[in-house]
Amino acid sequence: MKSIPLPGLATFAVAARHLSFTKTAQELHLTQGAISQQIRQLEERLGLTLFIRYHRRLELTVAGARLAVQLNHSFNEINDLILDLQEEETSNILSVSVMPSFATKWLIPRLGSLQESYPDLQLRIQANDREVNFQRDRIDVAIIHSHVHNSKGYIVPLMKDQVFPVCSPAFAASRGLFEPAQLTQVPLLNDDSEWRFSSPYAEWEKWLLLANAKGVKLSRGISFNRGDLAVQAAAAGQGVALGRTPLVMDDIQQGRLMRPFTETLDQGHAYLFVCPDMQRQREPVQQLLRWLVTECYQYSAEDALTTPEQL
Repeated sequence: MKSIPLPGLATFAVAARHLSFTKTAQELHLTQGAISQQIRQLEERLGLTLFIRYHRRLELTVAGARLAVQLNHSFNEINDLILDLQEEETSNILSVSVMPSFATKWLIPRLGSLQESYPDLQLRIQANDREVNFQRDRIDVAIIHSHVHNSKGYIVPLMKDQVFPVCSPAFAASRGLFEPAQLTQVPLLNDDSEWRFSSPYAEWEKWLLLANAKGVKLSRGISFNRGDLAVQAAAAGQGVALGRTPLVMDDIQQGRLMRPFTETLDQGHAYLFVCPDMQRQREPVQQLLRWLVTECYQYSAEDALTTPEQL
Protein backbone atom coordinates (compact mmCIF):
# COMPACT_ATOMS: atom_id res chain seq x y z
CA MET A 1 0.00 0.00 0.00
CA LYS A 2 1.25 3.46 -0.88
CA SER A 3 2.03 5.83 1.97
CA ILE A 4 -0.91 7.99 2.94
CA PRO A 5 -0.30 11.75 2.87
CA LEU A 6 -1.01 12.95 6.40
CA PRO A 7 -1.56 16.58 5.34
CA GLY A 8 -4.30 15.34 3.00
CA LEU A 9 -6.01 13.47 5.84
CA ALA A 10 -5.87 16.55 8.05
CA THR A 11 -7.36 18.65 5.25
CA PHE A 12 -10.06 16.06 4.66
CA ALA A 13 -10.99 16.05 8.36
CA VAL A 14 -11.58 19.82 8.25
CA ALA A 15 -13.50 19.60 4.97
CA ALA A 16 -15.67 16.80 6.36
CA ARG A 17 -16.55 19.04 9.28
CA HIS A 18 -17.46 22.05 7.14
CA LEU A 19 -18.77 20.21 4.05
CA SER A 20 -17.36 23.19 2.17
CA PHE A 21 -14.04 23.66 0.42
CA THR A 22 -14.43 27.42 0.76
CA LYS A 23 -14.74 27.32 4.56
CA THR A 24 -11.95 24.74 4.74
CA ALA A 25 -9.70 27.06 2.75
CA GLN A 26 -10.52 29.95 5.08
CA GLU A 27 -9.69 27.88 8.20
CA LEU A 28 -6.44 26.54 6.79
CA HIS A 29 -5.43 29.81 5.11
CA LEU A 30 -5.18 28.21 1.69
CA THR A 31 -6.95 28.75 -1.60
CA GLN A 32 -10.08 26.84 -2.49
CA GLY A 33 -8.21 25.37 -5.45
CA ALA A 34 -5.44 24.05 -3.21
CA ILE A 35 -8.00 22.36 -0.93
CA SER A 36 -9.78 20.79 -3.88
CA GLN A 37 -6.50 19.51 -5.26
CA GLN A 38 -5.44 17.99 -1.91
CA ILE A 39 -8.75 16.15 -1.56
CA ARG A 40 -8.58 14.87 -5.14
CA GLN A 41 -5.02 13.61 -4.62
CA LEU A 42 -6.08 11.91 -1.37
CA GLU A 43 -8.99 10.18 -3.11
CA GLU A 44 -6.66 8.99 -5.88
CA ARG A 45 -4.12 7.71 -3.36
CA LEU A 46 -6.77 5.86 -1.35
CA GLY A 47 -8.75 4.67 -4.34
CA LEU A 48 -11.91 5.98 -2.65
CA THR A 49 -14.48 8.66 -3.38
CA LEU A 50 -14.84 10.68 -0.19
CA PHE A 51 -17.22 13.43 -1.29
CA ILE A 52 -20.22 13.68 -3.58
CA ARG A 53 -19.74 17.06 -5.21
CA TYR A 54 -22.87 19.04 -6.03
CA HIS A 55 -22.94 22.49 -7.58
CA ARG A 56 -23.05 24.45 -4.34
CA ARG A 57 -22.50 21.86 -1.62
CA LEU A 58 -20.63 18.71 -0.61
CA GLU A 59 -21.88 15.46 0.83
CA LEU A 60 -19.81 12.67 2.36
CA THR A 61 -19.95 9.26 0.78
CA VAL A 62 -20.38 6.25 3.08
CA ALA A 63 -16.61 5.68 2.92
CA GLY A 64 -15.96 9.38 3.55
CA ALA A 65 -18.29 9.43 6.56
CA ARG A 66 -16.59 6.37 8.11
CA LEU A 67 -13.15 7.83 7.54
CA ALA A 68 -14.18 11.20 8.98
CA VAL A 69 -15.49 9.59 12.19
CA GLN A 70 -12.28 7.58 12.63
CA LEU A 71 -10.03 10.56 11.90
CA ASN A 72 -11.93 12.73 14.36
CA HIS A 73 -11.50 10.07 17.03
CA SER A 74 -7.81 9.56 16.24
CA PHE A 75 -6.99 13.27 16.14
CA ASN A 76 -8.76 13.75 19.49
CA GLU A 77 -6.68 10.94 20.99
CA ILE A 78 -3.48 12.44 19.61
CA ASN A 79 -4.43 15.85 20.96
CA ASP A 80 -5.16 14.35 24.41
CA LEU A 81 -1.82 12.54 24.38
CA ILE A 82 0.05 15.71 23.49
CA LEU A 83 -1.68 17.56 26.33
CA ASP A 84 -0.74 14.75 28.72
CA LEU A 85 2.87 14.82 27.56
CA GLN A 86 3.02 18.59 27.92
CA GLU A 87 1.56 18.34 31.40
CA GLU A 88 4.07 15.66 32.38
CA GLU A 89 6.90 17.81 31.03
CA THR A 90 5.94 20.74 33.25
CA SER A 91 4.60 18.72 36.19
CA ASN A 92 6.27 18.58 39.60
CA ILE A 93 5.20 14.94 39.95
CA LEU A 94 7.93 12.31 39.61
CA SER A 95 7.41 8.55 39.42
CA VAL A 96 10.37 6.99 41.20
CA SER A 97 11.32 3.31 41.17
CA VAL A 98 13.25 2.29 44.30
CA MET A 99 14.47 -1.04 45.59
CA PRO A 100 12.17 -1.98 48.52
CA SER A 101 14.91 -2.34 51.13
CA PHE A 102 16.50 0.98 50.19
CA ALA A 103 13.10 2.67 50.27
CA THR A 104 12.28 1.30 53.74
CA LYS A 105 15.60 1.77 55.48
CA TRP A 106 17.05 4.90 53.84
CA LEU A 107 14.67 6.89 51.65
CA ILE A 108 11.42 6.97 53.64
CA PRO A 109 13.01 8.21 56.91
CA ARG A 110 14.42 11.18 54.97
CA LEU A 111 11.40 12.27 52.95
CA GLY A 112 10.62 15.05 55.44
CA SER A 113 13.90 16.70 54.50
CA LEU A 114 12.97 16.48 50.83
CA GLN A 115 9.62 18.17 51.46
CA GLU A 116 11.34 20.96 53.38
CA SER A 117 13.84 21.51 50.57
CA TYR A 118 11.34 21.26 47.69
CA PRO A 119 7.77 21.60 48.99
CA ASP A 120 6.25 21.58 45.48
CA LEU A 121 7.94 18.33 44.46
CA GLN A 122 5.64 15.32 44.55
CA LEU A 123 6.96 11.76 44.41
CA ARG A 124 5.10 8.65 43.36
CA ILE A 125 7.28 5.91 44.79
CA GLN A 126 7.13 2.43 43.30
CA ALA A 127 9.08 -0.06 45.37
CA ASN A 128 10.23 -3.02 43.29
CA ASP A 129 13.38 -5.02 42.68
CA ARG A 130 12.85 -5.96 39.05
CA GLU A 131 14.72 -4.48 36.11
CA VAL A 132 13.45 -0.95 35.45
CA ASN A 133 11.69 -0.30 32.15
CA PHE A 134 11.13 3.46 32.10
CA GLN A 135 8.79 3.56 29.12
CA ARG A 136 6.67 0.50 29.92
CA ASP A 137 6.27 1.32 33.62
CA ARG A 138 6.02 5.11 33.09
CA ILE A 139 8.92 5.69 35.47
CA ASP A 140 10.74 9.04 35.48
CA VAL A 141 13.75 8.15 37.61
CA ALA A 142 15.06 5.13 39.50
CA ILE A 143 17.42 4.36 42.37
CA ILE A 144 19.03 1.05 41.54
CA HIS A 145 21.80 -1.27 42.67
CA SER A 146 24.68 -1.66 40.23
CA HIS A 147 24.97 -5.41 40.81
CA VAL A 148 21.36 -6.22 39.93
CA HIS A 149 20.64 -3.75 37.14
CA ASN A 150 22.23 -2.85 33.84
CA SER A 151 20.53 0.41 32.94
CA LYS A 152 21.33 2.94 30.24
CA GLY A 153 20.70 6.65 30.24
CA TYR A 154 21.81 9.37 32.62
CA ILE A 155 23.53 7.73 35.61
CA VAL A 156 24.88 9.39 38.76
CA PRO A 157 26.59 7.21 41.42
CA LEU A 158 25.15 7.96 44.84
CA MET A 159 26.70 5.76 47.48
CA LYS A 160 29.06 2.83 47.98
CA ASP A 161 27.52 -0.47 48.97
CA GLN A 162 29.77 -2.25 51.45
CA VAL A 163 28.74 -5.37 53.34
CA PHE A 164 29.52 -6.47 56.90
CA PRO A 165 27.86 -8.51 59.70
CA VAL A 166 25.49 -6.78 62.13
CA CYS A 167 23.51 -7.88 65.15
CA SER A 168 21.82 -6.30 68.15
CA PRO A 169 24.10 -5.22 71.03
CA ALA A 170 22.17 -7.50 73.39
CA PHE A 171 22.68 -10.49 71.08
CA ALA A 172 26.43 -9.80 70.79
CA ALA A 173 26.73 -9.48 74.57
CA SER A 174 24.77 -12.66 75.29
CA ARG A 175 26.85 -14.71 72.81
CA GLY A 176 30.15 -13.02 73.57
CA LEU A 177 30.83 -12.33 69.89
CA PHE A 178 34.28 -10.94 69.19
CA GLU A 179 35.75 -13.00 66.31
CA PRO A 180 34.28 -14.39 63.04
CA ALA A 181 35.03 -18.03 63.96
CA GLN A 182 32.23 -17.83 66.52
CA LEU A 183 29.65 -17.60 63.72
CA THR A 184 29.61 -21.41 63.74
CA GLN A 185 27.67 -21.15 67.01
CA VAL A 186 24.99 -18.54 66.19
CA PRO A 187 22.01 -18.23 63.81
CA LEU A 188 22.83 -16.49 60.56
CA LEU A 189 20.28 -14.31 58.75
CA ASN A 190 20.64 -14.28 54.98
CA ASP A 191 19.41 -11.83 52.33
CA ASP A 192 19.28 -13.75 49.04
CA SER A 193 17.55 -11.02 47.01
CA GLU A 194 20.78 -9.83 45.38
CA TRP A 195 21.91 -13.27 44.29
CA ARG A 196 19.04 -14.74 42.32
CA PHE A 197 21.35 -15.98 39.55
CA SER A 198 23.94 -17.60 41.84
CA SER A 199 24.18 -19.28 45.23
CA PRO A 200 21.59 -17.88 47.68
CA TYR A 201 24.40 -17.65 50.22
CA ALA A 202 26.92 -16.05 47.86
CA GLU A 203 27.38 -12.90 49.91
CA TRP A 204 27.94 -14.75 53.17
CA GLU A 205 30.32 -17.11 51.37
CA LYS A 206 32.38 -14.19 50.10
CA TRP A 207 32.47 -12.49 53.50
CA LEU A 208 33.41 -15.69 55.37
CA LEU A 209 36.25 -16.26 52.90
CA LEU A 210 37.44 -12.68 53.46
CA ALA A 211 37.31 -13.16 57.25
CA ASN A 212 38.90 -16.64 57.05
CA ALA A 213 35.98 -18.04 59.06
CA LYS A 214 35.69 -21.78 58.40
CA GLY A 215 33.14 -24.43 59.25
CA VAL A 216 30.07 -22.13 59.16
CA LYS A 217 26.96 -23.97 57.92
CA LEU A 218 24.97 -21.36 56.06
CA SER A 219 22.01 -23.60 55.27
CA ARG A 220 20.93 -23.77 58.91
CA GLY A 221 20.20 -20.05 59.00
CA ILE A 222 17.09 -18.13 57.94
CA SER A 223 16.89 -16.56 54.47
CA PHE A 224 14.84 -13.53 53.45
CA ASN A 225 14.02 -12.16 50.00
CA ARG A 226 14.56 -8.58 51.17
CA GLY A 227 17.52 -7.03 52.90
CA ASP A 228 15.46 -4.91 55.26
CA LEU A 229 13.77 -8.03 56.64
CA ALA A 230 17.11 -9.66 57.46
CA VAL A 231 18.24 -6.41 59.13
CA GLN A 232 14.99 -6.18 61.10
CA ALA A 233 15.42 -9.75 62.33
CA ALA A 234 18.97 -8.92 63.44
CA ALA A 235 17.77 -5.82 65.32
CA ALA A 236 15.18 -8.04 67.04
CA GLY A 237 17.97 -10.27 68.36
CA GLN A 238 17.33 -13.22 66.07
CA GLY A 239 20.89 -13.66 64.84
CA VAL A 240 23.63 -12.09 62.72
CA ALA A 241 22.82 -10.58 59.31
CA LEU A 242 24.97 -9.12 56.58
CA GLY A 243 24.17 -5.43 56.47
CA ARG A 244 24.46 -3.22 53.41
CA THR A 245 25.86 0.23 54.15
CA PRO A 246 22.73 2.38 53.58
CA LEU A 247 20.42 -0.20 55.14
CA VAL A 248 22.09 -0.42 58.56
CA MET A 249 23.96 2.79 59.35
CA ASP A 250 20.95 4.53 60.88
CA ASP A 251 20.31 1.52 63.13
CA ILE A 252 23.98 1.43 64.12
CA GLN A 253 24.04 5.15 64.92
CA GLN A 254 20.87 4.81 66.99
CA GLY A 255 22.09 1.74 68.88
CA ARG A 256 19.72 -0.86 67.49
CA LEU A 257 22.54 -2.64 65.67
CA MET A 258 26.29 -3.01 66.05
CA ARG A 259 29.20 -4.40 64.08
CA PRO A 260 30.69 -7.33 66.01
CA PHE A 261 33.61 -7.65 63.56
CA THR A 262 35.66 -5.20 61.50
CA GLU A 263 35.97 -7.13 58.19
CA THR A 264 34.13 -5.40 55.34
CA LEU A 265 33.28 -6.87 51.95
CA ASP A 266 33.63 -4.27 49.20
CA GLN A 267 32.99 -5.55 45.67
CA GLY A 268 32.73 -2.13 44.08
CA HIS A 269 28.93 -2.13 44.06
CA ALA A 270 26.97 1.08 44.43
CA TYR A 271 23.54 2.65 44.53
CA LEU A 272 22.87 4.70 41.41
CA PHE A 273 20.49 7.44 40.31
CA VAL A 274 19.25 6.66 36.79
CA CYS A 275 16.86 8.39 34.38
CA PRO A 276 16.35 8.53 30.61
CA ASP A 277 18.50 11.17 28.91
CA MET A 278 15.38 13.04 27.79
CA GLN A 279 14.31 13.48 31.44
CA ARG A 280 17.56 14.70 32.94
CA GLN A 281 17.04 18.45 32.36
CA ARG A 282 13.58 18.57 33.94
CA GLU A 283 13.70 20.76 37.05
CA PRO A 284 11.93 18.19 39.31
CA VAL A 285 14.49 15.56 38.27
CA GLN A 286 17.35 17.91 39.03
CA GLN A 287 15.78 18.81 42.39
CA LEU A 288 15.51 15.18 43.42
CA LEU A 289 19.05 14.46 42.26
CA ARG A 290 20.50 17.44 44.14
CA TRP A 291 18.69 16.37 47.29
CA LEU A 292 19.81 12.73 46.99
CA VAL A 293 23.44 13.65 46.42
CA THR A 294 23.41 16.09 49.35
CA GLU A 295 21.73 13.57 51.66
CA CYS A 296 24.15 10.80 50.72
CA TYR A 297 27.11 13.11 51.30
CA GLN A 298 25.78 14.26 54.67
CA TYR A 299 24.91 10.69 55.59
CA SER A 300 28.44 9.43 54.96
CA ALA A 301 30.99 11.57 53.15
CA GLU A 302 33.41 8.64 52.85
CA ASP A 303 30.77 6.45 51.18
CA ALA A 304 29.29 9.13 48.92
CA LEU A 305 30.34 8.77 45.28
CA THR A 306 29.22 12.20 44.06
CA THR A 307 29.49 15.49 45.90
CA PRO A 308 26.99 18.37 45.57
CA GLU A 309 29.74 20.45 43.94
CA GLN A 310 30.09 17.89 41.13
CA LEU A 311 26.53 18.34 39.86
